[in-house]
Parts: sequence; structure tokens; C-alpha cells
Amino acid sequence: MIPRIWKFHRSILIMLTVILSVLVIAIPQAVRATPSLGLDGVGKPSGCCGSQLLTTGNAGDVVVLVAECGFRSCNGNVSSVTDSSGLSYALRVSYGPNDRLWEYYAIAPTPLSSDNITVAVSGFLIGWMVFAVKGANIATPFDIAPSLPATISCPGAPGRNDCTVSAETSAVDFVIASTAINDADACSASTGFNEVTPAGGSLDIDYQVVDALGSKTYFTCSGTDPTAIVMDALVSSDSRPHTPIFINGNDGFTASNGVTGGTGTSDDPYLISGWTIQAQSYGIEIANTTAYFTITNVAVSWGGDGIVLSSIQNGVVQNSHISVYGDAVRVDNSGNFQITTDNIYSGNGHGILLYMSSSFDVSYNTLGGGPFAVTGSYVSDASIIGNTGGAEDGINLDHLSGLLISQNNIQAHTPIFVYSCGDLTINNNTVNSPDTGIGVSNCNNVLISNNNANVGRTASNGGVVGIWVDGSDSINITSNTVSYNIGGGIRLTNFATGNAITNNVISNNQCGIQTDSSSSVDQNYVANNTFAGNTQDYCSL
Repeated sequence: MIPRIWKFHRSILIMLTVILSVLVIAIPQAVRATPSLGLDGVGKPSGCCGSQLLTTGNAGDVVVLVAECGFRSCNGNVSSVTDSSGLSYALRVSYGPNDRLWEYYAIAPTPLSSDNITVAVSGFLIGWMVFAVKGANIATPFDIAPSLPATISCPGAPGRNDCTVSAETSAVDFVIASTAINDADACSASTGFNEVTPAGGSLDIDYQVVDALGSKTYFTCSGTDPTAIVMDALVSSDSRPHTPIFINGNDGFTASNGVTGGTGTSDDPYLISGWTIQAQSYGIEIANTTAYFTITNVAVSWGGDGIVLSSIQNGVVQNSHISVYGDAVRVDNSGNFQITTDNIYSGNGHGILLYMSSSFDVSYNTLGGGPFAVTGSYVSDASIIGNTGGAEDGINLDHLSGLLISQNNIQAHTPIFVYSCGDLTINNNTVNSPDTGIGVSNCNNVLISNNNANVGRTASNGGVVGIWVDGSDSINITSNTVSYNIGGGIRLTNFATGNAITNNVISNNQCGIQTDSSSSVDQNYVANNTFAGNTQDYCSL
């Protein structure tokens, strides 16, 4: 079996993993329209009685009112919030580590014109602001992420101090950061945040529209004297929050379980579409079904696993964003399914995990994060095509037959590794690795063709091996490009005999074709390869 080379180029791996994680988080989300969230009006002093006037341009706004009491202590309280339009204000947050912050909200079904808003107080209230947000989901206005609303107590000592609050979002959000200040200037806010209105003294409110599901948003108030910060988030009207979905058996495909359409036939599959889900132990789990179903345009984030399919037939997961801590997509004991055109990110699990499954297609997904991008055991008669990205390890499969692995572009420690396999085709892939580009161990009847192994490497940052065949026979290695490896461009070990190495371009490696004593060139068919710039074209381990 090919040994794992975990020690080599560890710093390169760490940089690669970080880059992939950032790329996956930052990519435009196909399942979300361009955010329509934005400010639609800010309260202005009315000139009388401490009230403010608010005018808006849209129906269906969420009106947010934030009040602050005290500089470093508070002896007041909000008694009520009223306005001339008859809106009903609900308390969302009351936070008082030293002084106190309140956050109220109301839904404005129609545009407001000089709506007169009044805050009744007992005791002493320093200041308050009111503003309207357009494009929010008025049915469920706030992000249901467990970390929201987020609060933090700040030093509040005389002088300038920085204070940071963070929270993970689960949808396209209008993020609000409300800061209580100890009689000083407004915050110098984090990059990407804007002031609701120029402020300072006792209260500062900043906002940012965030479209990065499952990632943290950080707000830092600097250059002043903050005493407390509350971070909250309104979700876009495009967002449709749903609790985790569990379907067991065909009878479980119901509207209450998130089914939005379909009858379960091949022509009209059950549809689970458009939901934003905070995963707990799972986001969506479907088990023991044979009915046709399609999961599409869903967003699953937070902890646990994302989408779990167990003992199912005839399922599709497509055009969705899954960003979770555990396994993003896990499938076991299933067949005739497809996982395609998804954005898949795992923090500490598998991007896609396949077990005891057959007749499936994993195609054109964007993969990132975690130890493994795609992992499979005991899988057959399937295709893994056109996926991009990677993780610490890439496509890692064992005990497989009848698979096509093609047109993938993977960056990882070992972008493609197969073990105990037969009747397999690995072609037209582009792989980039600090270690082994493509590894084949204990296999037979495998075609490895037209791959570009360790693309983008140079003499100073080469991989170790481009294509490594270990303990295998009847492996046809043809028409590949392997370059810039500090070990072998192509390596044969552990009785790798009866293989063919033909028509490859093998260049700029420490050794072009490298063999051990049990896998000599004479025991394999080697012909018509192009060698260029290698330190040695042939050498022994």
C-alpha cells in the first residue's frame, strides 16, 4: 500500500487548505439571488419631545430601534415604544453588562411617511436610533443561527479601546452591530461595515450585508471607548428558514417535512427546495426510500452533518450550498443517486462520504475544507466527474469497481488515491499536490490517461510523485503529463508488474520513472514516452 507522506511540505499543505477554505467561502452562491437587503430610511429628530420621524420608500420593511442607557452604568428602563402609524414593537434584545442596550423591531406593511416614533422611559436614557431595512423576510425576520444575537462586554475604561464581537450567519443577512460608548467618538468600524448614521457619544450603529453562509462575521469597534456590543442579523426575503428535515420511508415525503412539490415519480420527483437550514446533528436526512426526490437550492450550515442519505434509491442533491462542521453530504447503502453542482464545505469531516453504494454520479461540485473532499468505500458502477477544489486529501476511494474518475481539478495532499480496485478509468484530471498526485494501490485493470499530475509546480516547490502505482498489475498509464516531482514522475513499487507506461510526457523530475527492486522496468511495458529535463530518466529506489 502506498504510504501516506504526511510529514513532507506540511507548511504548503496548511497554506493550501487555508486558501481553499477562503475560496469556497467567498465564491458566489448559485442558490442565492443578489441581496436586495439595504437601508430604507433613518430616523430624524422631530423637534419635539425626543421623538424621531421615519420615512421609507418600500412596503414590508423591518423597523429596528436601538436604545442605550448610561455610559458605564444604567439607572433607566424603556417603558414602551409607540408611533403614529400604529406599528407594534417587540423586544428582541436587552443586554446590560454595565450600561444597557435594547433592540426593538416592528414590521411596516406599507411605506412610512414622517412616522412619529416615541420611546417612553423611566429613569435616565442617553440616546436611541431608529432605521428601516428593506428586503428582509418579514415572516421570520432574524437569522436563526444559534450564535445570534451575539453580545460582548467591553472594557469601557477611559481612553481608546478595541472590542470585537463575532457570529456565524446562516443566510443572506443584514448584519447590525450596535455599540454602547463611554461618552466618546463613534467607532472606527471593521472593513465592510457602514454607519447607519454618523453618531458617537453614547451609541453607534453599523451594518453590513453578508452573503457567506456558515462563515463568521466579525465586527471590531476601534478608536473609541466601547462598553458593550450587540450583533444581530436580519435575513433576506429570499431566505426561507426551516428546521432540520427528517424523512423515513416514502410516506415521510410530506409538506410538514419540507416537501415543496412533486409526486415521487421519475417524471415528477418529490421536491425539497429553497430552504435555509441550521444543521443540528443533520440538516436534511432521508432514509429507507425508493420514491424519486430532488433536493435543490437549499442552504445547510452550522454544526453536525449537512445532507444524509441512507438506504435510498432515486435521489438528487443539486444546486445547493452545504457548509457544516461534520460531513457535508453522506450517503450509505444507496443507489441511483446524483450529487451535482453543489457548493460543499466541511470544517472537520468529509465533503462527500460514500459507503456501500452503487450507480451514482458525483459531478461538477465545488469542494473544500476538512480532511477529505470525496471519500468512498465499497462503491461501484459510478462516475466522479468535473469536481473542483480539494481538502487535506482529495478523492480517496477503496474497494471499488466500475468507476470513472474524470475531468476533476483537485488540490490536496493526494488529490486522487484508489485502493483495492478493478475496472477503473482515471482520465483527464488535473491534480496539484505537494506529495503524490495520483496513487493506485492493490488494483488491476485500471486506465490512467490524459491526466496532468502536479500542474503548476516548479523546481522549487515540486511534488514528491506524479503517479504512483503500488502492488498492482494491468495498469495502463498512457498520455499523461507528469512534471516537477522531487521523487519520481512515475513510481512503481511493491511488485507492480505487468503494467504499461506509454506515450507520457515526463519532464523536470528528479527521476522520470522510478522503480523498486520488485517492480523493475523490465517487468513492465515501457515505450514511446517523452523525457525532458529530468535529473535521471530511469532510477531505482
